[in-house]
Amino acid sequence: MRKVTILILTALTLLAMTALFVYAEGAKNDFVGESKCKTCHKENHTSWSQTKHANAYNLLSDEEKKNEKCVGCHTTGTTAEGVLLEGVQCEACHGAGSAFKSAKIMSKKKWAADPEAHKKMAVEAGLIYPTTETCQNCHKKEGNPNFKPFNFEESKGKVHPAAE
Repeated sequence: MRKVTILILTALTLLAMTALFVYAEGAKNDFVGESKCKTCHKENHTSWSQTKHANAYNLLSDEEKKNEKCVGCHTTGTTAEGVLLEGVQCEACHGAGSAFKSAKIMSKKKWAADPEAHKKMAVEAGLIYPTTETCQNCHKKEGNPNFKPFNFEESKGKVHPAAE
């Protein structure tokens, strides 16, 4: 009887660990890049593309491009395929979009019909609505030789001035 109990407990433990692993893997979003966001957010993309954020990577010297501290704030990250997303793209502020970019969540018709429900779905899928803290991940004095004091309220319209 004891062996059966140990076997059952071992099986349940393995099942629970597998479920947690699958959940954790499924919860991880990947970066998809600004071209995916552009598909639906054309006006935001166009205005963003003319900002310092869009060209942040190009502002770095060749030496700075080798420094992970510099690159960490002047790029968005890498896609699942390992492609470096140069500049401070949409997902640098709004979160990696592989889960919330779907039409099921981002459909303008569905958002119009029930904005709160779709906003909740998007946030649960990883969409971030930036705050002062979001921006201060990069706009901070520590490690930034070109630091300028940062004011979230004054900066809101500078990232994508044509925000919907």
